[in-house]
Parts: sequence; C-alpha cells; structure tokens
Amino acid sequence: MDLPSVPASVTTVITSGTLPPEFTAFFSPAGELTDGTDWSDVASAVDGYPAAGGLDENVRGALALAGAYGRLDSLEDGTDPDGMDEDNDRAVELLHEAEAHGIDEDETSELWWYSEHKRSLAAELRDDIAEMDAYVAEHGATPRGRLEAKLGQAHDLYSAGDRAAALALFRWVAEISPWDSEFSGCMDRIDVGWCRLLHDAAHVDGPEAARKIWREARAHHRAARFPVTTHAWPLTEMLVGTGVPDIIEVVIRQWLEAAEEDGRSDVPVTEDEHRIFELALAEIEGSPQRG
Repeated sequence: MDLPSVPASVTTVITSGTLPPEFTAFFSPAGELTDGTDWSDVASAVDGYPAAGGLDENVRGALALAGAYGRLDSLEDGTDPDGMDEDNDRAVELLHEAEAHGIDEDETSELWWYSEHKRSLAAELRDDIAEMDAYVAEHGATPRGRLEAKLGQAHDLYSAGDRAAALALFRWVAEISPWDSEFSGCMDRIDVGWCRLLHDAAHVDGPEAARKIWREARAHHRAARFPVTTHAWPLTEMLVGTGVPDIIEVVIRQWLEAAEEDGRSDVPVTEDEHRIFELALAEIEGSPQRG
C-alpha cells in the first residue's frame, strides 16, 4: 500500500495564504514542497508549534493533518521498527487532533489505513530482525555473510593453487537454491559461484567444459538471467579469448535487454564497458559460426 496523496485540506491551506509564517518557506505558491524540504521537516515544525494561539480552527486542523502526513511519509523506507512505531504513534495523535479541529473523516480515513498497514509491517520487521538475530547466533553470520566467507575462502585457495578445494567451495555456493532456502536473498552471491566455475572451466578445461557449466548455471537460475546484470561485463571480459563466443553473445544480449527494460538507450555506459563490448564484438564477429 502506497502513501495516499496529500489531503485536500492541507493543500488548500497551503495555497490560501493563511499558513503561519513558520511554515510558508516549506511550500511553493502551488502548494508543493520547496527544494531541499521534505515532509519530515513539516512534521517537526508542527511538533514545535504552540498548541495554543489565535489560529482558525480549519488552519489548526490542517496543520495537524500535515504533521500526521509528514510522520507517515517518514515510514515509507523505515528499517527500525521501534522508530517506525514512534513516528506512527505521533501520526495517530495528530490525526485525532486534526479531526478534533474540523477535518472530516473522509480525509483522514486513508491515512488511518496507511498507519495500520505500516504498523503491521513494523511488527513483521521486528519478527524478521529477531529471526535473523537467532540465525546469526546459531551460525555466526547472516546468510549473505556465510556465502561471502565461503567465496573469500575459495578465492584464497584458488590463488594459492589449490584448484580442487577452491572449485568445491565455489560449487557449494553455486548449487545453493536461490529460491527456497535461507539464502533466497543472495542470488548475486550464488551467481558469483557459477561465474567462477565458468571462468575456471573456460580457461583450464576448454570450451566444451565451459558450455557444460553454462548450461548447469542457466538451469539452476530457472527463469532468472544468468549471469545477474551486474556480473555481465566482468564475466564477458573473463571469457574473451577462451573459445566461447556463443556464450559471450548471449551474455551481452541479455545485458542490453536488461538495460532497455530499465529505460537506458545509450548502452554500454562506461568506458570500461565500451572496451569490453568492442572485445566481445570482435570475438563474436570472428567466430566460425559467423564466418
């Protein structure tokens, strides 16, 4: 559930010219937040504004509603359940205050629903944190941390010349399910395992061995792309010159498709990507299949 739009009463008061001077700098004449301002600034200003005074009831109600909106806006990307509950509690107080000063429930109802939605998410987040704390207590690291440690150990073994032990660890990481295990959020780390296996096969055992690993990785990723987009260029560079232009072509094509899906038309982007792209094109165009 997304945060509802700014309530009409708030916009009306902002554009009416009846805002207290303490609030006018937050908004443009059209009623939008000015550059460098966000709703948390408005909420803080509402909290610091004296409750007593000569404000019109409608203005006081709209200010309380603006403060509630600001508190709820701060929950959008909340990661601390205690902080989320604290902001939510204050939003609830301000919603009550807004209704007590003339704001109709038709305007507050969606904010009440959003408040309850975020309270439920905070409770789920608290449970997730407790579950992860218990996991770390049992395993000594988060799932991602465990995979990072395995990959680091495998890299060190490979660098030291213990290829067999390194490949066993890379495969241990690669064959973990990215879909239905505690490692479900670690697709990029699992992908590294497959990339390292593919790199080794291409450089040590030859093209056919590399193609076998490629097929295994693609099957393991199911409907997801292999490699993940962020690994496409490093993997392409590692495969150039190993006799697998067919694999390189698929990797490049997938990267370009992903870029188009993200709305990027000018690709590749960086100088390094252009360099690798040119190497890849030369290899693809010079392959026997293209001859």
